[in-house]
Amino acid sequence: MHPEAKDPAKAGQSDAQLTFHPLDHLAVLGVSGQDALTFLQGQGTQDYLKKLPAGPLPGAFCSVKGRVLANVWNVPIDVDTPVIKLIVHRSSAETLQRHLGKYIPFFRGSTLTDQSLQMQGLGISASAGRHWLTRTFGEAINGVWRSGPHFAFLMPDGRAQLWLSNTTEDYEAIMKGVKDAKLTTTDRWQQLDILAHYPWVEASQSGQFVPQSIGLEQLGGISFNKGCYTGQEVISRLHYKGQSKRGLRSFTWPGDIKPATDALYTATGSAGTWINWSITGASSVGLAIVRHSVETQTLYLDAERQIPLNLLN
Repeated sequence: MHPEAKDPAKAGQSDAQLTFHPLDHLAVLGVSGQDALTFLQGQGTQDYLKKLPAGPLPGAFCSVKGRVLANVWNVPIDVDTPVIKLIVHRSSAETLQRHLGKYIPFFRGSTLTDQSLQMQGLGISASAGRHWLTRTFGEAINGVWRSGPHFAFLMPDGRAQLWLSNTTEDYEAIMKGVKDAKLTTTDRWQQLDILAHYPWVEASQSGQFVPQSIGLEQLGGISFNKGCYTGQEVISRLHYKGQSKRGLRSFTWPGDIKPATDALYTATGSAGTWINWSITGASSVGLAIVRHSVETQTLYLDAERQIPLNLLN
C-alpha cells in the first residue's frame, strides 16, 4: 500500500456513493521489456511512442486486412522500463495473445504474458472513485494509480478501472473496503460502456470490422501519422480516400429480450450489426454498427418487426 494511504476499508466506508462493478468480462495482458513500445508501435492502431506515455488510451490490433482482432485499453505502468497493460475482452484475450505472440520473439528482451488469473478487475462508476483511489494508492501519474502490482486508470467519461493483484498481502484489506461500499453488477458496467460508445470486440466478432466502424477514430484510438503497423494500409485508405457508410449507435428497447441474431432490422431488411448489448429487466441497451442510410427509419430488434428500437445517440 502507498505509504500515505489510509486504511482502504475505512476510506471506503466514508464514500456513500462509491460504486464498484466486477469486470469479469475483461482480461489483462502484460507487455514489458526495453523494446515493448517499439513492438506495440508496429502492431497497434495507437501511437505508442508519442502518445501513450501521457496516459491510458484506447486502441486495437488488426489483421493484415485491417480488421479488428481485438480492441484494448492501453495502460502505461512504466514507460522507462517499459511496462504496458492491455485490457481486452476476456473472450478475445487468447486471440490477441496468439496474434502478438507471432511477432514479439523478434523484439529481444520483451515479453507478453496473460495476467488475468492473478488480477481482479473492478469498475468504479461514482465520482467519489477518484478520491478513493488517491487515498488508497496515492496520487495518480498521468491518469494511472500504481501500487506494487495493483493499478487503476481514469477513463474519459470519469469512470475508472481498478485491477488488483490477488497475490499481495494487502489484497484482502483493499477488497474489504470494496465490499463495504456499494457493489453492483457487471451488466451495469457494460451498460455504461454502451452509453459511452465504448465497444468490446468479442472472440466471435474477431476479424469482422475495421477500427473506424466500431468508433475508434472518434475515441482517439487510431493514429494516422505514426507510420506502418499491421493493417495500416487498409485503415488509412478508408480514412483518406473513402468514407465509412456505417456508424456506431446505441439503442434501448423495453423488457429483457436478447437479440436473436447479430442483425437489427428495418421494415424491409437488415440495418446493421450488434456489437454489444446488456439486458437488465425493465429495459435493455445495445451498441450496433448501423448503415447511415437507414438511421432515420424505424428499426427493430427482431426479424418479426415486433420490438422497435429507440435511438439514444
